[in-house]
Amino acid sequence: MFIPNDQLKKILLDARVIDEGMWSSVYKDSLRLSMPVEDILRERDIIKGHTLYEIVARAIHIPYANLKKQTISEDILNIFNNETVSIHKAIPFEMDTKKHILKVAFLDPTDTKAITLLEKKSGYRIVPHFTGMISYKLASRYYQKEVAFAIKKIIENLSKKSTPSKKDNGSEMMFEKLLEYVYYTQPSDIHIESQYGGGMVKFRIDGFLRDEFLLPKKSFQYIVEKIKKESHSRTDQIHPTADGHFSREIFEEIISFRVSVIPAYYGENLALRVRNEAAQKVSLVDLGVRPNNIDVIKEEMKKPYGLILVAGPTGSGKSSTLYTLVKSLNVEGVSIATIEDPIEYSIKHINQTQVNADSGFTFASGLRALLRQDPNIIMVGEIRDDETAGITIQSALTGHIVMSTIHSNTAVGAITRLRNMGLKSYFLAPTLNLVVSQRLLKRICESCRKAYNPTRAFFNKIDEDTHIYKSLQKLKKGGFISFDSYDTIWFYSAPGCARCKGLGTVGRVGVFEILSIDDDIRRLILQDKTEDQLQKAAEESGMLTLFEDGLLKALQGKVTIEEVMSVINV
Repeated sequence: MFIPNDQLKKILLDARVIDEGMWSSVYKDSLRLSMPVEDILRERDIIKGHTLYEIVARAIHIPYANLKKQTISEDILNIFNNETVSIHKAIPFEMDTKKHILKVAFLDPTDTKAITLLEKKSGYRIVPHFTGMISYKLASRYYQKEVAFAIKKIIENLSKKSTPSKKDNGSEMMFEKLLEYVYYTQPSDIHIESQYGGGMVKFRIDGFLRDEFLLPKKSFQYIVEKIKKESHSRTDQIHPTADGHFSREIFEEIISFRVSVIPAYYGENLALRVRNEAAQKVSLVDLGVRPNNIDVIKEEMKKPYGLILVAGPTGSGKSSTLYTLVKSLNVEGVSIATIEDPIEYSIKHINQTQVNADSGFTFASGLRALLRQDPNIIMVGEIRDDETAGITIQSALTGHIVMSTIHSNTAVGAITRLRNMGLKSYFLAPTLNLVVSQRLLKRICESCRKAYNPTRAFFNKIDEDTHIYKSLQKLKKGGFISFDSYDTIWFYSAPGCARCKGLGTVGRVGVFEILSIDDDIRRLILQDKTEDQLQKAAEESGMLTLFEDGLLKALQGKVTIEEVMSVINV
C-alpha cells in the first residue's frame, strides 16, 4: 500500500480492527514472506480488502471508490489510453463538466506527480479517490479492446507483406502486445493452434475458450519459436512433446507461463497455463467461501495432524483453494513441504518439489522422501492412485497435517473415492478432518444486473430436478435467508453492458460444500455406512450442498440461478 506501515498500524489500531499482538504477528509474517501487510491481512482473512481500503481512505481524508459497483461510461474511460492507465494505476470514473472536475481512482491517491500529469492530459481538475487492486483490475479490463485493436492492426500490416524483411519488427511488436493483452484479459490458458496458412490464438477466460487472433503464417511461426525460446524448448526441430516455462514483468506485475508443445498436422500446437502472482494474493473470502465456513476451516486446520482434502472435477479451482489454505499456514516455526505436478506458484519458506516421472520421482516416492525431511505440514498436489492414497493416510496418522486434492463430485463422494482406492475405514475414520468440495460459477455483472421475481410456475418446473422448495426452507431455517412467501423471493439476471462486453458476467466465484468430520460422521465412516447415509448425516449436521450454496449466492445476486443449475449436477 502507498502509506508506510507505521501509519497503517496506527490507522488499524485506532479503528480497532486489530490489536498490538495481531499487528506484531502480521508484520512479522510480512517481513518473513516479503509481502505487503495488506496482503497478509487479506490472506489470513483478518479483514476484507474493501473494508481495509474504506478505513484507510477515511483516515487520510480521501474518498474511497469501489469500481466494482461503478457503471463507467466509455466516454470517461477513453479520456486516458491503456498505457497511461497502466503506468499510473489510475482509472477515470466520473465527470462533472460544469465544474470541470474529473474523479479518478488511484492505487496511490497521494501521487501528486501523477495527478498533475493527468490534469495536463485531460484538461480537467483531478479529484483523486482511493481504490484497491481487485477493483482497479476489474475496471482496467475495459482497455483490452484498445490493445486488441493494436494487435489486429499489426496483423493486418504483416498480412500485406508476403516477404517481411529481416529488419521488420512487426511480429516482435505483436508478441509484446499479446503479453499486454494477457495483462488485461487475465486468461487462465492460451491456446496457439496451427492451421493451414497460419494459426489461431485462443484465450480461455472465465472457463470459456474463445478465438482471439488469426495470425498469418510467418507471424505464427515467429510466435511459436519465440515462446519456445523463452521457455527453453528446442527451436531447431519439432519434438514429439516439449514442456517449459517463462515469466514476464508486465506493468510491474509478474505473469508466469507454463508451456506445453505438441506436434500437429500443420506444425505445432502450444498450450500456455497463465499464472499471475498478483492474482494469487487472495483469501478464502475472495474465493467465495462464506464466513461461517471459514471459521470451520480454520478450526480444522488448527488440529495437530490429519488429512484435509479439496475435491472437485478438473477446472473447479481446487489448486487455487489448496494454495490459499497452505499459504495461511505458512508462519514461522512451521515446516511445510510440497510435492506437485507441476509447481504452480513459488512460495517463500515452503519446500516445494516437483514430480519427475522420467526419473521415477512420483507422488508416492516423493511423499516417502518428504517424510524424511521433518515437515509439519505436507501438501500433495493430487491423490491419483492407490499407492499415493495409502502413503498419504499413513503420513496423516503419524503426526502430520496432510493437504491434497482429489477428483470427486461431492464432499462425501471423496470418502467413497478413497475407499475405492483400497483405504480401510479404520484408517480413514481417525485421519480425515475436512473435505472441501467446490465448483466455479460465472459471477454476474454488478453493473447491469437486475432483480426479478420468479413465478410459481418457474419454481415448480425446476423443483423437479433441484428440490428447490426444500432447499429454500433449509436456508430459511438455518438463518441464511428470510422470506414470508415464495412471491417475495428475488433472483437476478444481467442483460449485458459495456463493463461485461455484453456477456452479463465478469469473473467467477466458487460454491462450496464444507464437510467437517465430527464424531458422528467419524463413527459412520468406521461403520462402513453408504455414501447416501453419510450424505444424509452431513446435511443433518448443517452442511449446505453445492446446490444450496449456489442457491444462496443466486439469492444474494452473485450468480444467476440458471448458472447454478447448469454447472452443478442436481
